[in-house]
Amino acid sequence: MSDISRSYFYALQNLFVASDFLTYATQGLMIAHDLSQRSNASLTCFNVLEKFPAIMRDIVFPYAAMGSDEVEILNELRNGIAARGQRYIENTMGADASHVRLKVDFARDSMAKSILHAASDTNADLMFSGAYGTKPHTTGIIGSMAATFVAYTRIPLYLIKDPTQHAPHKKILVAFLDPSIDAQLLAWAVSFAMFYPDSDIEIVSPVPDIEHCDPFKDYAGFAPSERQIEAARVCVTQRAKVAVQSLSVPFLYEPHVKQMSFGHHAPVQSTAQAVLETADKIGADLIVVPSSQPYLDSDNPLRGIARTVTEYANQNCLVIPVAFLKSGR
Repeated sequence: MSDISRSYFYALQNLFVASDFLTYATQGLMIAHDLSQRSNASLTCFNVLEKFPAIMRDIVFPYAAMGSDEVEILNELRNGIAARGQRYIENTMGADASHVRLKVDFARDSMAKSILHAASDTNADLMFSGAYGTKPHTTGIIGSMAATFVAYTRIPLYLIKDPTQHAPHKKILVAFLDPSIDAQLLAWAVSFAMFYPDSDIEIVSPVPDIEHCDPFKDYAGFAPSERQIEAARVCVTQRAKVAVQSLSVPFLYEPHVKQMSFGHHAPVQSTAQAVLETADKIGADLIVVPSSQPYLDSDNPLRGIARTVTEYANQNCLVIPVAFLKSGR
């Protein structure tokens, strides 16, 4: 594999797919496998089983709760799901199935948090998940497990919203929402795009609009003038230019990066809606958006924006936590 197909900012080593063996997760597995082939990263497909219900345990093992009999049947259940999962991987990946490591285990906590723990245990660099499971697709609602991943993940999360899209990554939209991390977010997005030679990157920096941000008209008398709005547009545009100009790439990769347009959009609108409408307008197939975890910063608005974008987006979403960006990984 030539160096040009590898990321220079961020070398992916471990990819993790949370799989329920259904449609959306299957698409995640295919995209993850495609990326693992390009980056030489290992790939783990993980399926979590619900805890063995206490009431069932007491019925099945009335005299030996937590004894060897229970261990034996739990292992049998795990092995049965593992066999099913292996068949699923072979049917999905064909000859490439041998490159996928399957892991099946019982939940330690809630199922969603158990998956996040498993991703951490494998030292994953990037996690893939479907936005929906068994329930039908409903606009504005993603599955409860996917919502938990968006809220709590501390590693980048690739959320599958479109199960028909197989990793084209022709146009990636990066949402600049926090000046302190814009440059790092762009660097990571460019790093991801470098795995796909034909990909292009555009940037959106929303200018908050009182009309969209103040539904009860509490600040109607403080609405900015057209001159102030234009000044804000100039400011966010300049900020985006600085982030692009600060990209430092080895000489070998300069021709590729120069082919990217880095077009900039500064709609005057509520933040999440601006990101969503810009993505549709430019025909993006991936939205890169930052997020913040509840237990790290309860007042950070990025969390709410990431939630809204992932719920309503027509595109796949790559959610990158602030903690990950600031960790220097």
